[in-house]
Amino acid sequence: MYQQIHKRESGHEDSIWSVAWARSEKDNSENIVTGGVDDLVKSWNWRDEFLDYKATLKGHQLGVVSVTINAAGTVAASSSLDSTIKLWDLDSSKQIKSIDAGPVDCWTVAFSPDGQYIGSGSHSGKIKLVRDREWETGTVTRYKRKVYYEYSLQSRRPFYCMRRY
Repeated sequence: MYQQIHKRESGHEDSIWSVAWARSEKDNSENIVTGGVDDLVKSWNWRDEFLDYKATLKGHQLGVVSVTINAAGTVAASSSLDSTIKLWDLDSSKQIKSIDAGPVDCWTVAFSPDGQYIGSGSHSGKIKLVRDREWETGTVTRYKRKVYYEYSLQSRRPFYCMRRY
């Protein structure tokens, strides 16, 4: 049976919609990231059964519906009702990249186990995968385009599209 060992009042100004937790391979610390209705992502450290506030990550224009942390515990991703996915460096608390996910098309977000992809799910049943090299550089150098892989639950077939930037 579980028991409450710590409670943090006023973690966000409004409802918290998502929480992610991971251990950093860099320094073995435990990072927690929260996202809420207040349009904010907050990062926290868990040490000695105490939740220590680290930083507020600002940049979303509407509520943050999903957060995740990569397997290495160094990068967080957040998705918002503003139709963006934002990537955050947890060491510096700085935004790495903002990815436009299309209108109302980003309700959940997750890193692949190897950290090479970011997956997002939409209200329309689409799964969108973005490759690591795209969010690192902003483009696929060879094509000068961003490639999105999507899987439609209606047709049950994968497809992809390219967008020029």
